Amino acid sequence: MRRAYQKATLRDVAQAAGVSPSTASRVLNGGELRVSERLSARVLAVAEALGYVSNQAAQALRGRRTAVMLLASDPRTASVAAIAAGMEAAGRERGALVSIVGVGSGAAAHRTALEVLHGLRPRALVVTSASFADVPSDQILPELERFRADGCGVVFIGEHDTPFPAVRFDDIELGRTVGRYMGGLGRSRAAVLTTPLHPALESRTVGFVRGLSERGFDPGSVTIERCEITREGGRDAARRLSRLRPRPDLVLAGNDVLAIGALNAFRHSGIEVPTDIALSGVDDIPLARDVTPALTTVALPFEEAGEMALEMALAPEPPRDFVLSGRLIVRASTVAGGVEETR
Repeated sequence: MRRAYQKATLRDVAQAAGVSPSTASRVLNGGELRVSERLSARVLAVAEALGYVSNQAAQALRGRRTAVMLLASDPRTASVAAIAAGMEAAGRERGALVSIVGVGSGAAAHRTALEVLHGLRPRALVVTSASFADVPSDQILPELERFRADGCGVVFIGEHDTPFPAVRFDDIELGRTVGRYMGGLGRSRAAVLTTPLHPALESRTVGFVRGLSERGFDPGSVTIERCEITREGGRDAARRLSRLRPRPDLVLAGNDVLAIGALNAFRHSGIEVPTDIALSGVDDIPLARDVTPALTTVALPFEEAGEMALEMALAPEPPRDFVLSGRLIVRASTVAGGVEETR
């Protein structure tokens, strides 16, 4: 049975690509006037996605798969936006059109999204590992293998447990760096905000505790507070910490979103940051420098990760994993009146 998207017309392709029907026709059917490479790539990708199958289009599309998909659970986050920007910059140089696909959560949603994407025959697929944090790998691995068997490069960004190559951040080491810094502030009661079943945050937690122990903290004394990876999750976790007696005076959050949520809750509870509690995050999202006090964090090169992931996904040979480092940025959430300092 024919699918609805296989009945697309030339006008449908033109409208979806944001060009005139005559421009779409020149790309797909040939013509005397030239069309820019970037515009051609866009029209071809849309035609491929919509299943436009006139004889001329089939000739144009054969061997010219141009679409590169970025799969993320929530495409609205600052980190995904930065990854996409890096991919788009690299894609322009290689005639590839980058599209972001938000899949939400749950194994069923991911399998459905992968099935639909496979039908679009992308040239490459880049997956943020956080998008699969709540999905057992064995439930989606067969779908990902179908992409590879069809000649589509598959690359992850972040920690994961599949056999596909990845651009990784050294989460344990960057966590250790934060732990050593925070453990040297002269505080005595440490807590960590993290999210279960999230590979990156679990690795950062290991690093946090390792760094704190190098500063003399007993690992068993560190409070591990688990919560959803949202601002509300960070707020709820911070409220629970604020009720502890004695209360922690050092809080290391697995990412900036949790830390900003915690900062809000501490403020509403009358707890001063950093006077009463020193607080840190990870990622260096744009909001981290705009909150009050500005957030001490680790800057991760998300744009570079996007560029590298796209290059790896388009490589003719299966690439090896590539590891990127972060930079500790000290701001006022850990040192009263502190001036921003990169370490």
